[in-house]
Amino acid sequence: MDTQIEFLVRGEHGHTTAALREYALRRLSFAVRRFEHHVRQVTIRLVDENGPRRGRDSRCSMTADLVDGGQLFVEATAAWPFAAITQAARRLSEALRRDADRHAVHRARSAETSRHRLEGHTLAS
Repeated sequence: MDTQIEFLVRGEHGHTTAALREYALRRLSFAVRRFEHHVRQVTIRLVDENGPRRGRDSRCSMTADLVDGGQLFVEATAAWPFAAITQAARRLSEALRRDADRHAVHRARSAETSRHRLEGHTLAS
């Protein structure tokens, strides 16, 4: 994967950070693979909000900087950091798919408008 990835972890122990980084990179590669040419950089932030107190306290946020200058942000909170990473990666994949679909519709409409102009028609007729 050619996309630049920045991984920031706060509140975890050092020995688990390497495992979380490897897991996040794997999940992200699956999530972004189809849309890799649209993504310039992804920043992953993983925060243990409650420290050792348990509960739904691992928050993973992902920010994708797109080639066209746009930005997508998703986040997920779960009891375990691995689950938060999985949920956030799934949400990022969906956001990238919706963004690609939105641009595809726009390109299709632009092509249709251009074709009508070339044929001497207007969209109103």
